[in-house]
Amino acid sequence: MKWLALCSWVLLAVAVFTGGGQAAGLPPGASVVYGISERGEGAPVTALYVQDVASGSRREIYRDHDEANRILIKIASSGILGAGRAAPPGDVYFLMGPTRVSDLSACTDALCRLRMGTEGPQMAPERLFPVPFCFSDASPYGLWNRAPNFALSADGRRFAVPAMRVGETRLERTSIRVLSATGEEVWRIPLEDEMLYVADLAWSPNGAQLAYIVMPYGDEHTLDEALLPKAGVYLADVEGRTTRLLYQCFAGTLAWGPGSEEITVAARIGDLWSTECEGQVIAVPSGQKRRQFSLRGYVTALAYSEGATHLAAQARYENEDRIWIYPTADGWGEPLEMELPEGGVLALLGWARIAEGASGP
Repeated sequence: MKWLALCSWVLLAVAVFTGGGQAAGLPPGASVVYGISERGEGAPVTALYVQDVASGSRREIYRDHDEANRILIKIASSGILGAGRAAPPGDVYFLMGPTRVSDLSACTDALCRLRMGTEGPQMAPERLFPVPFCFSDASPYGLWNRAPNFALSADGRRFAVPAMRVGETRLERTSIRVLSATGEEVWRIPLEDEMLYVADLAWSPNGAQLAYIVMPYGDEHTLDEALLPKAGVYLADVEGRTTRLLYQCFAGTLAWGPGSEEITVAARIGDLWSTECEGQVIAVPSGQKRRQFSLRGYVTALAYSEGATHLAAQARYENEDRIWIYPTADGWGEPLEMELPEGGVLALLGWARIAEGASGP
């Protein structure tokens, strides 16, 4: 009898903790948005998808087709990870520009938006404002490697973009450009050293604060160890024009949440070179670690759903890039069922909420 009671308790615990699957607790239409970049004979082609977590149904909402206006990517990963963001209920933002730029004074790089609704997504992205990343340095890759991370506030009124250049003008140090909804630069945040970079950024829900991760450049031979104490999560007050180190850690990605005064980071376990991560929830403004939870694989992107009931995490796990869905209440995660084409590079962009009956292109 004791054994049967124990088994019953275990089964009940499993049911409670797993919540009946990765979609338990999610509202109808809760979906994950991601991009897949594929290389061919020419420049890589990126397609964007929205996938309902409960049903697993997926539809394509955009695909590059014009050499003069494509989603910008990073050479190292051939993907748009961090350079594209989804904003519920149905907006997707990304940076677009030409494959190559011959006239630098006429650079057309821009922040663009794709809107999804009950009538399906618009076929052409809407150009919001120019963000020139074009530069004159010769490159064997043309000018593809100009897609930085960026973040947008929940109300769409503020953007933050790390930059080493503004058009042809080279900045002394990597700086975060805080932009208005019209593209006007309202604040510039320079990093403390030229050998530091911005790994990820996220706005507070009210758009008053910007969290960003700073990490040092270098490998085990070239790293300046004096920069290690400067690695971690920084907090910038946009109105007060102040910034400070909030939490020291080695991390590559973060998300604001699950609470309005909490930040979640995928912190590396051990030293700077570790490929194992755990989730750590940091209190704002104290910078104290409130709790930690397990994450699978080497995590490269985090995004909370509306209401922060679930966390989506992109991770390299068992030599494969996958997206995992974690219920925030218990931390048990399951992979999103999806097919990645051979050679395709995955990029988690965030969440969307697709109304019932919405149709694709």
